[in-house]
Amino acid sequence: MYKQQIFQSDGELPEKLKWQILSFLRFNAPEGFVGENENRDWINNPEDDSIHIAITTENDILVSYCAVVKKQLKHAGEIYKCWGLTGVMTYPPFRGKGFGKQAVDIGTKIIKESNIDIGMFHCSHNLKDFYVKSGWEPMQNTTTLKGNKENPQKSDELMMMLFLSDKAKSHKLDFETKPVYFGEETW
Repeated sequence: MYKQQIFQSDGELPEKLKWQILSFLRFNAPEGFVGENENRDWINNPEDDSIHIAITTENDILVSYCAVVKKQLKHAGEIYKCWGLTGVMTYPPFRGKGFGKQAVDIGTKIIKESNIDIGMFHCSHNLKDFYVKSGWEPMQNTTTLKGNKENPQKSDELMMMLFLSDKAKSHKLDFETKPVYFGEETW
């Protein structure tokens, strides 16, 4: 039997799950644990105000995980309330059984039911079909810029989006045709 658990803040996340998530992230995203972050003990930047979604066994062994993170995004003269997914993972013995999709579907539902403008995150191009099955739209022609705002670098990741508010829907073309400066890091 497996449990779907939602934790509305970092403070609600049990230590046992926090350390399982961090251990997995250290292996799958080692670039986030270098330099000043070498000994980091946080999952997502505290500014992102994370909601954590965990699929676990009955005794809280982590099976699959994702987080919903939040930010304001300035683009083409507009400010958007933006939420996205990050840290999506499933431990290898549980892959191919739909647990990752369950976590993504829960996160996507949280985003869609919130009073925000857009859902947005970045992923590898080979994961496009996985996220499309959960309702996300690939922005194939959108250029994402990240890093130092004065000298941003082009991201090689694929932007996935949900256009939720009337404002976002009416400005969709801006996201398709104008480079998006996301910030220091993408999620």
